[in-house]
Amino acid sequence: MQYKVVIDGKSFEVAFGRTARGIEATIGNRPYSLEVSPVEPGVYLLTMGSRCIEVVALPVGDMISVSIEGHQIPVEILDGRKMLQRTVRNSDRGGASEMRSPMPGKIIRVLMAEGAEVAAGQGIVVMEAMKMQNEIKSSIGGRVQRIAVVEGDTVQSGALIAIVESVIPEASR
Repeated sequence: MQYKVVIDGKSFEVAFGRTARGIEATIGNRPYSLEVSPVEPGVYLLTMGSRCIEVVALPVGDMISVSIEGHQIPVEILDGRKMLQRTVRNSDRGGASEMRSPMPGKIIRVLMAEGAEVAAGQGIVVMEAMKMQNEIKSSIGGRVQRIAVVEGDTVQSGALIAIVESVIPEASR
């Protein structure tokens, strides 16, 4: 599976595949073979060749806090669903961002109204999918230009949820 991984603000293309004993990963053009041994929830021993390290990986919001040999590293893994949620910039909309459904589901709550100001990462709607509630968040700060759903709507993967237009401060114009 192909992912985009963001580590300390730097983006990497990574391909992962599971094996009987662990993970095969390719970062850039460099392959890695890791043996993975779970110790307890969120704690793993990774063995690569003769080197063995303990890794603690705990979810923190939309990110994963990874601790390797005492170093805390914020990691964000963007799969196809999260990338679909990310900003889709359209020059004809002047910096508008479309929030799209990452999977089929039902809109159970609309958190923002058209015209409302939102911060990047702030929830726009709550969607129920696979018996879990998922908050669809704005990828940019700005003003809600359009809410394309109402509570009770059933949406398909990729359906438009909302459009947020970035607000350019007067001083920057």
